Formats: sequence, C-alpha cells, structure tokens
Amino acid sequence: MGRFFGRGEQQPQETAGQFEGSLRAVEGILAAIGVDASAARMEVESGFGWQFQRGSALIEVYLTPKEQGYLQVLSPIMHLPQRDLLALYRRLLELNLQLTNAALGVHEDVVYVFHERLLAGLDAAEADAIIRRLAQYADELDDALAQEFGGRMYGRG
Repeated sequence: MGRFFGRGEQQPQETAGQFEGSLRAVEGILAAIGVDASAARMEVESGFGWQFQRGSALIEVYLTPKEQGYLQVLSPIMHLPQRDLLALYRRLLELNLQLTNAALGVHEDVVYVFHERLLAGLDAAEADAIIRRLAQYADELDDALAQEFGGRMYGRG
C-alpha cells in the first residue's frame, strides 16, 4: 500500500535521536499489543513501516525521518461504493467531528482513517494511544460504513 502523504527534505541531525527513540517506542508498542514488529515490518522508501491486522482492519504505521520526522498511522477501511457517494461523503464529514486524534479521508477510491503527527515532543504513551485508538476506529468503522453504504471493506478484497 504505502504512505500517501509525501514529505520534503531530510531531517536535520538534531532530530536523529528523536527518530531512533520513536523507532524503539513503536516497536515496543507493537509488541505490547501482540504484534511481532519484525514480522510486521514493510519496506518503505524512507524510514520504517509496519503493517498488521486488527479485527477486520489493516493497520499501517510509518515513521519517516523527512523534514522534522513524522509518525503516521493509517488504515484503508473500504473501497468507495458505486452509488450514494454524496451521502457517504457527508457521513465521513460528520464522523470526523466525533473522532479524537484521527480523521477520515479518501485516496485513490479508498476511504482511510488516519493520524499524522510530528515526532518532536512525542512520547511512548502518546504514540501508544494513537496506534491503539486508530486501530479501534478502523475495526469499528470498516464494518459500519460498509454496511451503511454497501461498500466493500478493504480488508476483504
């Protein structure tokens, strides 16, 4: 799948330590939620990426060293349905107001729930909350939105 938000220049040297700390924190978080970080690792252009299943949802976590460094957690939850797109888009906007530290969006005809944050000031507890919350949202929303709008859940092909 891969990241869909590109970033610019390489990080300055002073944030390299933050990046390494974030890498250790993410791998520790994945282990704590029962994910083998080395088995979940994906090849990415820059930085690190992991992919795992949570219920019916596929969860992707990325650490990128570009610019100031970013944590990005996202989940492709459903393919756009053939009809009722206006109603779906309205529902996604309504849901955006109910989500905490996450948003819904569409990229290449797939609905995503995602979160993106600079690494600066990010601690392990916050990263843990972000990953767990997004995984919970994805697992709940993929079923609910597919049922409501007849779309095909991403995790089911």
